[in-house]
Parts: sequence; structure tokens; C-alpha cells
Amino acid sequence: MSSIRTRLAVAAAAATALTIPLVVGHADAATTSAPAAAPAATSYTAAQVLAGIQQNSTAANKVNTKPHINTMTHADVNVYQVAAGVYTYSSGMAIDTDGSDPDPDPDHQGSTTWEDSNGQALGAHRVPFYVLGDDCWDRKSPCPHFFYQERGMSGRQFALMFYNGKVIGAIFGDTQTANDQNTSDNDSRELGEASVKAAQLLGIPSSGTTGGVDNGVTVAMFSGPSWVVNGTNSNLNANAQALVQKALDTLGASMNGGTPPTDPPTTPPTTPPSGGNKSYEAEASSLAGGTTITSCAHCSGGKKLSYLGSGGTATFNNVTEAAAGSYTMRISFMSVGQSRTAVVTVNGVDQTVSFPATPDYNTVVTKDVTVQLKAGNNTIKFSNPSAGAPNLDRIVV
Repeated sequence: MSSIRTRLAVAAAAATALTIPLVVGHADAATTSAPAAAPAATSYTAAQVLAGIQQNSTAANKVNTKPHINTMTHADVNVYQVAAGVYTYSSGMAIDTDGSDPDPDPDHQGSTTWEDSNGQALGAHRVPFYVLGDDCWDRKSPCPHFFYQERGMSGRQFALMFYNGKVIGAIFGDTQTANDQNTSDNDSRELGEASVKAAQLLGIPSSGTTGGVDNGVTVAMFSGPSWVVNGTNSNLNANAQALVQKALDTLGASMNGGTPPTDPPTTPPTTPPSGGNKSYEAEASSLAGGTTITSCAHCSGGKKLSYLGSGGTATFNNVTEAAAGSYTMRISFMSVGQSRTAVVTVNGVDQTVSFPATPDYNTVVTKDVTVQLKAGNNTIKFSNPSAGAPNLDRIVV
């Protein structure tokens, strides 16, 4: 969770020179006239795309009805939909040092809201990540402020970050203080915080206590599951940077009336075989200790497990794979109202997995966890001996 820290105001650098303006239209295609013919070029520069973002950041494309807050200066910040599924804002940058990397910042915390594909807290010195509000400040739906859960976004969601002529790839890694946390002066309306690594790549002073910049940073967030970046602390930066040109071309073509690339962005594989995508419903697992099956209209099989944890367990037997190796297990769950943890035991080996809070019982979300499986049958058990675990829908391996 992002924390309050002393900040040194650093004068913002001059805006990027925009030499080739784009012809852009309203993000809602139904309200625009027919676009001009698509340009012949299929590759876009950072300057071209930033020019299009700035031209499309109009009142008609604003998605928040109440202003956000620049973390560094507390000036108003707005969020715009500049193309289908792409949301942008411009602000300063405060430095988030949280995560698995040590840091001298006295407010450093060892965890981040989102984790890498191995379930480890992100490292602020290795992973370029940005920060969004943890909840809807207004406790309304739809939220008067930009709220990522309403916009098809989840952890490790890719974004382009522009500053002083540079562009980098970054991922959604941490969240700003939620309503139920009153120990910080920050709140979930703030925008403009990013990790040490993001600042370093952009040439911004990266100290958690004296770093940052007041203005001049533009962030373009790409929603949807195909823009979620997988990887570990050792390669998430490389995987994010590998998507930069594809993102520039996709957004540039969308704003300029062209056709974006049809193939979804991909990242290099980070594990051996990913499995056969076999689904195992939670209600078919072996239950003990008070875990019960309850109805769930939005779950894959119409049911889910409740009262998991605090002694309640669920064991998936006969999870089969043809070869031994590291596999990605996708867990579908609900954790309404608060984040929770579960102990996932694979063939007798435990790992503790953190699950973020989910908004309501109509929303099932997923979390990817890397597990080591053997050839043949495997046993995967979910438990939490001391506290409640999330409601469980299914696992896919």
C-alpha cells in the first residue's frame, strides 16, 4: 500500500516537442464523423502518440466527474479515454519505494498490492510500476472518480509513461490508501505515484524522501486482459519494455483512424509448460472444517466455496499433468470487503498467497500463481489456519 512521505518539489521539465500532430477524434466513435484515411505508416513515435493524447484529452472525453489530486502538488487531475480501452492522465510523480526491495525511505513497506507471477511483492527498484486508488473514494457506483475495477483493469496492467521526451512501459503495481485507512494523509483520489525504477528510466530523481517531479508526466493505461504483463521481479521490466512499440502503434493507429494490430500483445514465456488449461470447479473438491458450497450466479459452475479458512479447507485431488515442471495456476475468487490470504499446498509444499479485496458478490476476479507439479496426479489444498480465506470459484491449470 502506498505511504505518505516527505517530498521535494522538483521543477517539471519542458513538455516534449510535438513535431507530427495526429488527426484525432472523440473516443466515442458513435459521436464522430468518418475518420480520414488511415496513414500509410504503421509505426508511431512517442512524440506522435503524446500529441494525439493531448489533443484527445478534452472535456468530452473526460471520464471522472470529480477531480483527482496530483500527489505532488494537490492540483486537480483528470482522466480521459483517448481511445477504446485506453485511459490517460497527466500529473507529477511521487516516488513509491514499497515492495520486496529494501529502501532507506522510513515509510517503506515490504508489500505491494499486486505481485509478480510467482506471488512475490514487486520490487520498486527493479519493476517500473504506477499507483492507482485502492477503492472508490465516494463509495458510489459508477464512481465519480476513475476507479480501475470499473474500467477492465487489474494488477500488472500495462501503461505507457511519457516524460521529457522519453517513453517507457510500466505496470499497475500498487494502490493508494483506501477509505478504511486513516493513518496517512494520502487518499485514493490521488494520481501520480510510481516506483523507483519508473523514475530512474524516465530520468526523474528517484529517492523516496527527496525525489519526484511536480508535473509533466503522462500515463496511458491499456485496459483488458491482453495487456496484463506476466513475469517475475527479474524480468517484468524487460517484458514491459518489449511492449512499448506495440502499444505506441496500437494507440497511434486507434487515434488516427487506422486499424490497430490484430494480434494481442505478448510477453516472453517466463515458465516452462503452462498446462492444458484444465478447469477444476471448487465445489468438486474435498471439503473439511466447515467449508461449504453456496450458490453464485456469477461463478463458472453457478457455485462457490464459502467459509474457507479458519480451519476450513478445500483439496483438489487428481490435478493431472503429462510432464513435471512449473505451471501457472489461475485462481478465480471473491474477497469482498478486504484482502485475504490462503495457504496453497501443492503435493505437501506450502506457499502463502495474498488475494486483493474485490468490490461485491457480482465480481469474480482471478489471480495467477506459479506451482510446481509432477507428472501424473497432483494434490492442491487451500487453507488458512488462523483467518478467513477468499471465496473460491475454481482453478485452471
